[in-house]
Amino acid sequence: MKFWPVKKYNTILKYVLTAITVTLLLVVAIFRWDTVKNVFAGIVNIFEPIIWGAVIAFIMNPIMMSTEKFLKRFVFRKKPRPKAARAIGVLVATAVFLALITMIILSVIPEIASNIPDIYNGIVNFLPKAQEWAESVLNDIPSVREIVVNELSDIGATLQGLLAALVPQINNFLTSLLDFADSVKNFVFGIIVAIYFLLSKETLQAQAKKMMIATMSEESCARLFGFVSNTNTALLNFIYGKVIDSIIIGLLCCVGMLIFRMPYVMLVSIIIGITNIIPIFGPFIGAIPSAILILIADPKKVIWFLIFIVALQQLDGNIIGPRILGSRIGLSPFWMLFSIIVFGSMFGIAGMIIGVPLFAVFYDELNGYIKTKLEQKNLPTEDAAYSSPGMDMKKISQAGGGADQKAPAPKADGKKEQ
Repeated sequence: MKFWPVKKYNTILKYVLTAITVTLLLVVAIFRWDTVKNVFAGIVNIFEPIIWGAVIAFIMNPIMMSTEKFLKRFVFRKKPRPKAARAIGVLVATAVFLALITMIILSVIPEIASNIPDIYNGIVNFLPKAQEWAESVLNDIPSVREIVVNELSDIGATLQGLLAALVPQINNFLTSLLDFADSVKNFVFGIIVAIYFLLSKETLQAQAKKMMIATMSEESCARLFGFVSNTNTALLNFIYGKVIDSIIIGLLCCVGMLIFRMPYVMLVSIIIGITNIIPIFGPFIGAIPSAILILIADPKKVIWFLIFIVALQQLDGNIIGPRILGSRIGLSPFWMLFSIIVFGSMFGIAGMIIGVPLFAVFYDELNGYIKTKLEQKNLPTEDAAYSSPGMDMKKISQAGGGADQKAPAPKADGKKEQ
């Protein structure tokens, strides 16, 4: 619909309305984030099986593609059968995915269940020991000893009351179990959706491209296609690399704890390995509950455990992690921390995991845009050119090649320099 006969005015109106709409959406998202989050959670709840399907298909796609490539090269080389190769590829990817899920469940749940009685007994026995230790250490300071002993007694009574109150909470547990069953149902439906996603991947991609090309300009489509491709590559590299890295860290943690004869070896190693997927904060998230477990079972070894975890994480951060992930992320530690905090506050644990690669893509796109604009102005694109103290636009322009440099000044005799 045209409001003015002059095309320029209609274009200006379109940009103004777009800017106002985006600004209003940002204001609502910032100042009414709880409402936006609830609406978003409701939408996610409705489409949860589809979202699960997309995530699972994203994880299974490289396995399917590798299987297809192998079949086309060695099995169906003389007589190509793309449909058969795709079906077998989807079947192999599904089998591998289910095998991994089964392996994780069979390794985590029995380990947790078998250690629950020991953890309970450790908590019950730890409090009297802690009280005796406090009395012996603070024996020469009666006033402080009385305060500490009273506090420990209160804590012991509180914990025993909490443990006794767990019995009447069966109804709440059953409710949580039903919610868990609903999540399992959505996950199973997600696997089915993922299979259909993979079987019709090219058709869905063609439909999405057709819709974008029909509704967007050619330049916008090219940018969007490049952005989606970069996001896909960054997420795959990061997630698969982090999973491999976490498996190695979990195994090293298990070996180290066996050498030092620490308690809860398998349970702590699983916790450390799983939480290591979260960048930066993962080691702390996993080390805190693990240290508490070891403190309950064997207080003398908790300090050695913390030293071992710090050394292990240094090994991961400086040697193992860079070897596996390389320089694919391309973010400084500050921007990694920034992305984890922002995405984590918005989307929880999932946001902390995918925040770094997603922000890396945004950062790369913005950096490319800024670099293009600087090159158009014939200015330097390196950060070092703008970091020197007292650097002004004239010096920056000269460093960039002199696009804004003026012509040589005439000599005193009025003749220009040849």
